Amino acid sequence: MLRIIRPTFLLALIVASLACGSAAAQSYPARTIKLIVAFAPGGVADIMGRLVAQFLQHKLGRTVIVENKPGGDGLIGMGEVVRAAPDGYTLLVGGFGGQIVPPLMKDDFPFDVRRDIVKVAMTAEFANVVVVNKNLPVNSVQELIAYLKVRPGELNFGSSGRATSDRLAAELFMLETGTKMLNAPYRGGGVALNDLIAGTTHVMFPQLPAVLGMAASGAVKPLAVTSSYRLDQLAQVPTLSETILPGFHVTSWNMLYAPRGLPVDIRKTLSDALVEAVQDLQFRDRMEKIGVAPAAKPSQEAETFFEQELVRWKKVIDTAGIKLER
Repeated sequence: MLRIIRPTFLLALIVASLACGSAAAQSYPARTIKLIVAFAPGGVADIMGRLVAQFLQHKLGRTVIVENKPGGDGLIGMGEVVRAAPDGYTLLVGGFGGQIVPPLMKDDFPFDVRRDIVKVAMTAEFANVVVVNKNLPVNSVQELIAYLKVRPGELNFGSSGRATSDRLAAELFMLETGTKMLNAPYRGGGVALNDLIAGTTHVMFPQLPAVLGMAASGAVKPLAVTSSYRLDQLAQVPTLSETILPGFHVTSWNMLYAPRGLPVDIRKTLSDALVEAVQDLQFRDRMEKIGVAPAAKPSQEAETFFEQELVRWKKVIDTAGIKLER
């Protein structure tokens, strides 16, 4: 028997459905939130993941946990978030080295970073630092270049992955200086830095938060920073642009992402919480102490910034001819 659904009844169903969705968004978060970090513990991605977790837990009043999912140049962790339900309970902490560099360097990158992830908010930016093993007989970036030029391909540089910001900074440095080192990729910045200290690798371009303590203690030798401005935390360390490479500027940044389809209300809740946290004086002080410059951008600004970075670095990578080896 054919059942006729009256228009008024259909309208009531639609209204009820919308009301349920709105109520779900208003009750968010109702349980523990999981932040995925796509790299091993100890690196800057992990440091920022735990800091962002503290931000959100403080502002939202719910438990926020960090899960490290290293491997595949960040693809394992990113894939878990892309495939997760878009309900705000599985999020990705990433940035320049995770969501800009890999898709531009890998022809077979499996995700569309414009479409498959929602840009929730940007939280910080940070420079990379040129550091060497403390026993390497160089004490300036000029001396490093001279040392490398008479030993082409004999030294290696560690990186937190094959398609990461520290790898890209090193590749650009070699292109600009006419030097050659071999890349030694790791599954996280912490592991790579440990091997730099041990002398397994010779040079590295890590992000400031991951190496600040080691540079300050003398465990590694900082020679220069990749930003166009000096850093308060390493005030005596010159920039590459003022020493040997005018105009050289590379900085990384941190952003929170969610799966495609995240409800607008939940996106706004998360964005507002992060922006408020980053603007809080107590949290800003904590960020600066670990080498992070607060850079709060709400969701729409974060999305615009993300697109600008994609366009900018595509030109750089295409011009330099840098592609990820299979």
